[in-house]
Amino acid sequence: MEKIYRRSLVAFIYNLIIMIFGVLVAFLISGVIGGYKVAIIISSIIIILVVISIFRQLRTKIIINGNGLLINDGKKEFNYNLNEVHISSEQRNNDSFFLYLYTEDGNKEMFDLSSLGKRKYNELIEDLGVVGVKSKTIKLNDVNKNN
Repeated sequence: MEKIYRRSLVAFIYNLIIMIFGVLVAFLISGVIGGYKVAIIISSIIIILVVISIFRQLRTKIIINGNGLLINDGKKEFNYNLNEVHISSEQRNNDSFFLYLYTEDGNKEMFDLSSLGKRKYNELIEDLGVVGVKSKTIKLNDVNKNN
């Protein structure tokens, strides 16, 4: 069964508002420090970076198909076999979500999936077996360093 995850509209609007606020703050601060021309130049650069970020978020797509995992982060596609990778997850402040994939040859890939939103991201990590019923048991070893 194939499952597709795309950006969340709520998360997209939230990130867009934060980006617009950031551009306004940068404009005001650079205007006070360097004048009107400097403020326009700095704000223009930030707006270009924001537009690039928005288009990447719009193209973000994750597909789980059996043991296959396809991640398109807006720049390029990554294909993984779920039996050959170890997956971990990080969530910060309920608005930043990161997926880490460790391959058997020692490579580590980090994906910022904040554009999915909290609900879709939690569904994704449950479907991947990071948490929930499909997750593997973690074995902890206690090492006594006092010997």
